[in-house]
Amino acid sequence: MSASISKPATVPQRFGRLWWLPSGGLGNGLDDDAWAPILEVDGDVVAPLLAALGAAGVPAYAAVPTASGAAGHRGGPPGCRLWVGTSAYGRAEETLIAVLPALTGRQADGRK
Repeated sequence: MSASISKPATVPQRFGRLWWLPSGGLGNGLDDDAWAPILEVDGDVVAPLLAALGAAGVPAYAAVPTASGAAGHRGGPPGCRLWVGTSAYGRAEETLIAVLPALTGRQADGRK
């Protein structure tokens, strides 16, 4: 099986974050050796989410999904996909649980 883009990986550490993540996104300035997608969010909450994750010491990066990923999205334009550094994945989950309700205007129990 071949990839659509060939990237030689003789020394992957020298390429940095954008080697692994889609270009054109926003990061919070923290880096990690490995990244995992954690959720998709509306573009208007990306900046505050990146700031909250940064304050918690969680490397984070957000970008619009690739065209192939966006094709499966239903109900309007795709949001931004958020990746976090795998070394802080658990802390990322805790931070998102704490800040997302306020950023989306919802109470933790689901009320508006």
